[in-house]
Amino acid sequence: MMRLAFAPSLRFKITAGVTLVMVVIVALYTYLHYDSHRSLVMRDAGATLTSTSQMIEGTLQHAMLQQDYDDLQSILDNIGRQPGFETLMLLDPNSVIRFAPLQKGVGARMDLRDPACQTCHTPGAPPDRQNIVYSTAQGERVLRNCNPIENQPACYRCHNAAARINGVLITDYSLADTDAHLAEDLRASLLLGGGAIALLILTINLLMDRLILARLRRVSGVLQRFGQGDLSQRLTLRSRDELGNLAETFNRMAATLQDKDRENVRLYDELQQKEAARTHLLQQVIQAQEEERKRIARDLHDQLGATLSGLTLSIEAAERAIPDQIHSLKERWQRAKDLATQALEETHKLILDLRPGVLDDLGLVAAIRADAEAHLQSRCQVQVVVTGARKRLPPQLELTLFRIVQEAINNVEKHAHARRVNLRLDFQKAVVQVTVEDDGQGFDLETVSHTGTETRGLGLLGMAERASLAGGSLHIESQIGRGTRVVVTMPTPPGTSEG
Repeated sequence: MMRLAFAPSLRFKITAGVTLVMVVIVALYTYLHYDSHRSLVMRDAGATLTSTSQMIEGTLQHAMLQQDYDDLQSILDNIGRQPGFETLMLLDPNSVIRFAPLQKGVGARMDLRDPACQTCHTPGAPPDRQNIVYSTAQGERVLRNCNPIENQPACYRCHNAAARINGVLITDYSLADTDAHLAEDLRASLLLGGGAIALLILTINLLMDRLILARLRRVSGVLQRFGQGDLSQRLTLRSRDELGNLAETFNRMAATLQDKDRENVRLYDELQQKEAARTHLLQQVIQAQEEERKRIARDLHDQLGATLSGLTLSIEAAERAIPDQIHSLKERWQRAKDLATQALEETHKLILDLRPGVLDDLGLVAAIRADAEAHLQSRCQVQVVVTGARKRLPPQLELTLFRIVQEAINNVEKHAHARRVNLRLDFQKAVVQVTVEDDGQGFDLETVSHTGTETRGLGLLGMAERASLAGGSLHIESQIGRGTRVVVTMPTPPGTSEG
C-alpha cells in the first residue's frame, strides 16, 4: 500500500497526534455529558409522569367513589386526547381493562408475557418499580407508569376490605419528542466539539508554522548550503528555546569546521608546494641518474671495452705464437682468453643495462626485446607481442617505459623462478600499454610494498614513481604460487610518428 506523500511531514504527525487526542477527549466528554443529560431527562420524565398519574388518580377518585362511570369515562377520554399520551388504562386486580379512553381494549385481559409487562412481572424484578421504558413493535420508545390504586375504607362498599389494591392505573407516555430533543442536543454537542477540534487544529498549525516549521525551513536551507561546502553559513535564530540552542550549537560547530578548513587549505597548499618540489627534485635525480649512467656506459665502452677488446686480440695473437708442444702454457693462455672474453661480454651487458644504445637507434620494442633476451632467454621461454600501430615515442617517454620494464624483467630474473614470460606492447591512439606477465612463484604485494628494506619493494616504488612522473599509471597483480602481472599505461602525445 502506497504511503501518503505528506505522511512523513512533521506538520502531519503533530496534527494527526493532536487531532486523535482531541477526538478521544471530545468523544468521551460528549458521551459522558449525553449520558448524564439523558439520565437526568429520563429521571425528570419519570417523576413528571408519576406526578401526572397521581393527579389523574386523584381526578378519577371522586367519580369512582360516586360510581359515576360516565364522568370517569369522560375524564379518561379528555386525558387520552392530550399530546404524548399513548395509553391510559384502569385495570382491576385480575389485570382486566375496565376503563380506557374511547373504551379501547375494555374487557380484555393484559397479557403478562407482553414485553412491556415482563419488566415488572419477571422473577426478581423490583416490587415497587413504577416507571419503565419499553419499545413498541414500530421501534418507538414509551415511558410507562404503573400506579397501584390502594383500597381505602371509602371503597369498602364496592371492594373487599381484605384486598390491599383495588386496581392499577397504567399511563403510557411517548418518548419520541424527548428522544428527538436528546438527539438534537447530541448533534449540537458533536458539532460544537468538531468545531472546537477544527479551531484547535487551525490554531496549532498557525502556531507550528510560525514558531517551528518556518524556522526549520531556514535551518534546512542553511544546512543544505553548508553541506554543499559553504562553511560560512550561520543560523540566525534569536530565541531561548530548543531551536535557539540548536542554532548556537551549529554556529559553534560551523566556526570550528571553518577554522579547520582554512588550516586544511593552508596545509594542502604547503603539501602541494612540497609535492611539486619533490617531483621536480625527483625528475632532476632521475635525469642526473640517466646522465651518469650514460657517462659511465660511454666510459666503459670507450675505455674498459676498448681495453678488453685489445686484450682479447693480443691474447689471440700470442696464442697463435705459442708452440703446440707447450700444452700447459697453452691451456693457461686459453683460460686467460676465456676470462677476457667473459669480462668483455659482462662489460657489454653492463653497458646495455646502463644505457641501451638500441633504444636510441631502434626504439622501445627492440630495446625491450633485447633486454628480455639478454636476461631471461637462458632461464625461461620469452615471448614478445606487439599490437596496434607501432610508433616512436618521445625519447624521455621511451626511456621511462624501458626503465620500468627493465626493473620488472630484473625482478623476474631474480625472484620469479618462472618458466614462461610474456611481454605485450599495445600501441593505442592516445596511450601505450606494456604488460609483463610471468608464471612464477608470485609474492604478497601488500607485504612487499610496505617493507622498505626489501630490494623488490624499493624497485616497485621506483617503478610507480617513474610512471607517476610521466603522467601514467602502474598496476601490479600477484599471488603467491600464481605468478605476477605488471601493467604500465602511459599517455602518448599527439603527433607521434609511426615506425
